[in-house]
Amino acid sequence: MMKKQMIKKFAILVVYMLIGAISGGAIAYGFSSIKFPAEWVALPFYINIIIALFIYFFAVAFHEFGHAYSFTKNGVKMRAVIVMFLHFMKGKDGWKVSFRPNKLTAIGGVAIPDIRAIKDKLHLEQTQQAYAKAILAGPISSIILWAGVTLLATIILSTSSNEVLQSIAFTMMVSLTIITFFLLGTSFLKNDVAVGDFPAYKLAKNDRFFVAMQLYQSALFSSEHERVRAENNYLRGVLVEELEKKLQEKNYHIYTLALVDHFIIEYLTGRYEEMPKVVADYVDSLLLEEERFAQLKSSDLGLTIYFHILRYMYTKEETKQKALTLYKELKEQLKPNTPMRKYLLKQADHAFGFADHSEFLQNKDNICISPAHDIWKNFEGYFVDELKLNQLEVKENIAEKNNL
Repeated sequence: MMKKQMIKKFAILVVYMLIGAISGGAIAYGFSSIKFPAEWVALPFYINIIIALFIYFFAVAFHEFGHAYSFTKNGVKMRAVIVMFLHFMKGKDGWKVSFRPNKLTAIGGVAIPDIRAIKDKLHLEQTQQAYAKAILAGPISSIILWAGVTLLATIILSTSSNEVLQSIAFTMMVSLTIITFFLLGTSFLKNDVAVGDFPAYKLAKNDRFFVAMQLYQSALFSSEHERVRAENNYLRGVLVEELEKKLQEKNYHIYTLALVDHFIIEYLTGRYEEMPKVVADYVDSLLLEEERFAQLKSSDLGLTIYFHILRYMYTKEETKQKALTLYKELKEQLKPNTPMRKYLLKQADHAFGFADHSEFLQNKDNICISPAHDIWKNFEGYFVDELKLNQLEVKENIAEKNNL
């Protein structure tokens, strides 16, 4: 089953690459087949490349700040805007800019709102509307930028007699056309790490569960994450209610299970004394469907959920042995060939008493629990639950050793 999942994902990746290659090739061929005036293409090749790179960075920034502007305009404060290798982060001392390259935003970016606790139904509905508008604002900003630059370039090409100016205008127009096509194309993507702007807009506008889940989980990245999480009781109640509907529908989508996982972690770290019954029911339901449960191991996001369910099972006497058996089987299948897998395996080894990894687990630099780690590692709230969970593990293991 895992091989089938991997083949399917590889096939989807190949399809996207082919679409991008064919589309880009068609645009490039279209331009190359046209006989342009010599003054439009007078610049050296390397100058055109420099202009194109500058335009690409500016286009990504305009797209992401379009999201940010819409969030702010609709009453939602911003936490961060990441544009490729530049991080614009808001903290207690205001906005700061830093150079932080990472593979996830190497050719793109992300706008992250500073989430506050949702007080009631009206507040949720208002935030949902703001969220939907802000998501759509990115692609709209890209189109506006393209239209503005194209208009300006057209005016320059038709009125100016300066050869250099004409060449710059032409290169800007052509490169931005291709870049805008690319940015709008990626806005349709949807995978375990991220949802593109267009599917996210549809979900944000029509699906209360999607928005509530996003807001609840994103509280980790708030500038006041502890206070927001403590005050998010209304939103928690909404999500418990929605999960009950999802369970009745037998909804095992990876994003739904990610929320189940979020509740499990809150329970394991003692944030809440009791875990919602529907979360326990979800776990029981998954365990009854062994093939579906095993499918979680086929993706990085699914792996974190799988590991945390085993941790939860280990806390219950009736499922403790099964958790150990499943973990031993997983350990034989899984190679620690990524930072995320290495961390999860060491954490489980320590928690289940197979090895002492106290020093490793208490080092924040070793924590990696998300496929989007390169982005979330910049936020203190991302580490809070894991550090607390690892501290509890250390105390439990030391206590067990002292009783021997």
